[in-house]
Amino acid sequence: MSEGVQRLKLLRKSRTENMRTIRAIVLSLRPLQWMKNLFVFAGLVFSQEFLNPQKFLLSLETFVVFCFLASGIYLFNDIVDLPADRLHPDKKHRPLPSGEIPIYLAGIISVLLVFIGLFWSAKLSSGLFLIGAMYVVLQILYTFILKKLVIVDIIVVASGFLLRAAAGAVVLGVEISSWLLLCTSLLALFMVTAKRRQELFRIETEKTPATRKVMREYSLPFLDEILAIQGYGAIITYAIYVFDPGTASRFGTKYLGLTLPFVIYGIFRYLFLVKVEGRGESPERLVISDPIFIINLLLWMASIIIIIYFS
Repeated sequence: MSEGVQRLKLLRKSRTENMRTIRAIVLSLRPLQWMKNLFVFAGLVFSQEFLNPQKFLLSLETFVVFCFLASGIYLFNDIVDLPADRLHPDKKHRPLPSGEIPIYLAGIISVLLVFIGLFWSAKLSSGLFLIGAMYVVLQILYTFILKKLVIVDIIVVASGFLLRAAAGAVVLGVEISSWLLLCTSLLALFMVTAKRRQELFRIETEKTPATRKVMREYSLPFLDEILAIQGYGAIITYAIYVFDPGTASRFGTKYLGLTLPFVIYGIFRYLFLVKVEGRGESPERLVISDPIFIINLLLWMASIIIIIYFS
């Protein structure tokens, strides 16, 4: 009887540990970061193929491909940055730095995810495979070299958004306006710069040591200045896109300019949340935690769909 009870306890303990490990692995994949992969749908929407089931499924598969690639890179980056992350006030609580996941297991999962992502991308399109491979190589270079270079680190992180948008267009065999791609690039730079600004702001206000040497190269006035340039640049390039006669001719409507106020408000709201409320170190959390920003984003998306597909 006592042996049976002991075995039952050991079984329950094993199950609890397994569930804890699975939960830690899922958290290490950073599913919240998958929001960035929504950029692959830009090509679908602006090519007027959003209501095409086959094209939608293709874009959805591309989204999943980048979820695999990105999560694999996140794990790889966590392994490389393990010593620094253990000293970081927030990152030290992640599963890998806190010891919830063995390093060897994280390494195996990382390689497996990247392999599946690249294999899947090759099955969908050779162009998508090239973009996926470019993304992986660029992120590896970032982990070892590029993140140590001032300004370059911001540009490389932002380029990941542009590659996602390009992948969404390439897999469908459609073109995206150069103005729209430029606007996407500036928006990406805007969010990444805001993230850097808040990291530096926390370091200076809390008097905590910078875990990355490149942060010592930045200053708040400098980041504030380029943040403003990027925000205004994104608004201007989007305005040029929606008011371009070529855009009106392509979509058969001249009403896309009506979506501009949502973009202007969204950027100004983001700046407010960053500089007034002190948020923005985690862009994905900021986006989903502010109801006003979410409502404005949904209104912009709805207006785009209605004007392009039903006007």
